[in-house]
Amino acid sequence: MLLGARAWRIGGRLAGAAAVAATATGVGLSGSCKSKPEGLTQLREQEFTLADHYHGKARVRVLRVRHDGDHHSVQEYSVQTRLFSPDYARVFTHEDNAGLVATDTQKNTVYVLAKRSSARTPEGFGVDLARHLLLEYPILSAVEVDVTEDLWDRVAAPSDGTPHEHGFMKRGPEHATATVRMTRENPHAPEVVSGLQGLTVLKTTQSGFEEYHVDKYTLLPPTKERCLATEMKVEWRYAPPSGKKSEERSIDYGLVRETLRKELLHGFYGPAKGGVYSASLQATIYDAGCLVLAALPRVSSISIYTPNIHMIPFQQLKAFGDAFEDDVFVATSDPAGTIHCTVAR
Repeated sequence: MLLGARAWRIGGRLAGAAAVAATATGVGLSGSCKSKPEGLTQLREQEFTLADHYHGKARVRVLRVRHDGDHHSVQEYSVQTRLFSPDYARVFTHEDNAGLVATDTQKNTVYVLAKRSSARTPEGFGVDLARHLLLEYPILSAVEVDVTEDLWDRVAAPSDGTPHEHGFMKRGPEHATATVRMTRENPHAPEVVSGLQGLTVLKTTQSGFEEYHVDKYTLLPPTKERCLATEMKVEWRYAPPSGKKSEERSIDYGLVRETLRKELLHGFYGPAKGGVYSASLQATIYDAGCLVLAALPRVSSISIYTPNIHMIPFQQLKAFGDAFEDDVFVATSDPAGTIHCTVAR
């Protein structure tokens, strides 16, 4: 066995030496692509098409602290960029990097724009970053930017409840999100999709699930009383702007997000006294979507994705001499129902 391994290593070295010699003389290699296997250049140019391409940088994390005297504010973003140019096809097909904006350059640009941008929303920062990249690099035909914001809430001083000047607490798992697409043809009309992720909600009553299809595979009993919980992922789109720069800037993304979140929660919980009954999570998120569109005319559609967080009654309490009284549950998210709807004008 050892002798065979040694022979393989020697043979490999000899084969490698022969390959180096062949490379030096050009023997047995095709076209100008001398580092590639036989025939690859021809395959690139004659057999296959580069159907789609982009390149970018992901998971660029930045914290921006603003100092307004002793009163500080923070935004923490995770950013992904995607750059598009028909000229970049040659990077893939011809090993030609001319004009390529390196992904490391894109990373550095995120930090520079974090310093220069006055935006305090992920949407606004994404628009500023996309516009900067388009203006800085004429080779680009379009830019896409994803921004996920970790939400930090200002804490109140324990002594008297006064908002702290520079103390913050992370709201997680909730995140604010934004995706911005900007093209060179229409840089003043960016396509913006806003979102919320990880908005986790629970109500302990005023929920049931009945009159669904029952067959030989059904074990779930109908109920008029259950806990209802989910971790929402929400995305919303805006009515297309006219293309005027003033109209683009007229959207207060922060106010839209705040109002939308409030209407979502109102649709889920109902009024503080008595709440609102949910016949299904499907009906509840549809109603919530309708409330959002009624309150926000600039929002054209909203998509709501709600995987169940199951609260399963622990009926086994009776085995220990206790009774289940809608009070002890097994909390689990696996497996989860996946319920989704889009409500549009």
